[in-house]
Amino acid sequence: MSDRPWQDEEEDNQEVPQPDSTSRFTPFQLEFIRYLGISVLVFVVGCAGGFLSSQADPGFGESLVKLFKEMITNDIMTDAPPLLALQLFLNNLESCVMLFLGGAIFGVVTLLVLSFNGLIIGGILEVVRGKTDIVVMFASIIPHGIFELPAVLVSSTLGLMLGRAVMLELAGQGDAAGKAFVLGGLFVRYVVPFIAIAACIEAFITPAVLGMVT
Repeated sequence: MSDRPWQDEEEDNQEVPQPDSTSRFTPFQLEFIRYLGISVLVFVVGCAGGFLSSQADPGFGESLVKLFKEMITNDIMTDAPPLLALQLFLNNLESCVMLFLGGAIFGVVTLLVLSFNGLIIGGILEVVRGKTDIVVMFASIIPHGIFELPAVLVSSTLGLMLGRAVMLELAGQGDAAGKAFVLGGLFVRYVVPFIAIAACIEAFITPAVLGMVT
């Protein structure tokens, strides 16, 4: 099997039509782009739903903040930066693995987890927006978010591609196990490093940036 799945697709994979000679993308890349678009749309809709729901009912937003603290921050945010970075990495890795492997159930779990994450983030942003200076809000989100959000969206994209491979195999086409191996390699190569970078930034750099703007 090629060690560069991003560049080419198995020639005998008949469920994907061959691109015409003018296409700049391989079938694998076109599939990735399509499902990345779906992932972005689902996430944005989830964020908008959480934001608008919190705006209409502040109690809903506060409940999302409480849920977020209980799920993630309460036990780790007082740790020393190295331990905090490790805990953040493991939490985000667990979420991204769920987005990826959840695709095996026809993509349903992936879409549910992604939309729920968007709902929480949108609701929290509305709550924070009303209580915090916008500069402080962006300073607390953007440094690690520019790595963490792409990792989440790529995980979801790979999960949806896995779901499609499973459905095709059940229909007597394709090789879901082979596709899962390729997609897993991409997850390790691209998602895991981005999660690690985001965790280190959030633990070591974000506090310093917040100290400069508060």
